[in-house]
Amino acid sequence: MKKDDIVTVVTFAGEFVGKYVSTDGSTITIKDPRMVIQSQQGMGFAKGICVTGEMDPTEVTFQSYVFVADTNDEIIKAWRQATSGLVTV
Repeated sequence: MKKDDIVTVVTFAGEFVGKYVSTDGSTITIKDPRMVIQSQQGMGFAKGICVTGEMDPTEVTFQSYVFVADTNDEIIKAWRQATSGLVTV
């Protein structure tokens, strides 16, 4: 993993997508985090990382996580659109 790679962090609370910042022992920090959600319309992103948290947080550090994975190209495009408003083709 390199800084600014788009990664998926899997936790016991769900999946989160964002730009990799750093890891330090048992923590991982990502920028522009979005929680992956499921609805009747399909998969999408929440406006933040938890129901009662601030909208569009700039960075989050997870204290524990199950694993980190490379993010699918289609999800990266959707994440970019969700965080910047730009639609990529």
